[in-house]
Amino acid sequence: MNTRTYAVLFALSVIATVGGVLTLVPASGASYPNVLGYRSLCTFAPAATLFCFVVAGASCVLRASLVKRRALYGKPVFRRGAFVLVSAFLVLALASTGWFAVEKGRYTDADTTATVSTR
Repeated sequence: MNTRTYAVLFALSVIATVGGVLTLVPASGASYPNVLGYRSLCTFAPAATLFCFVVAGASCVLRASLVKRRALYGKPVFRRGAFVLVSAFLVLALASTGWFAVEKGRYTDADTTATVSTR
């Protein structure tokens, strides 16, 4: 087994998972609330959370398929269910991005004096 590749992919999984959880942590100093209705460390939550989980899931799939199963079976073994799950999280992340765009489009930008056009 290629332990260096395994370690790098494992570290990426851990970092992305921790990052995803941290995006949801409440923070009173945030510039505005996220679309869930509270101020968090990342105002792009929950989309940022889901994107972090996509990265974590994809690195887990690669780690299991390309490194671990290759060492056991002599070739990469991909599991369809894992790809479906990661793809589902990606779809949710993209949908959350759209939700974010719609919700945050209602805010005016006080710093640049931009306003919402009513035309």
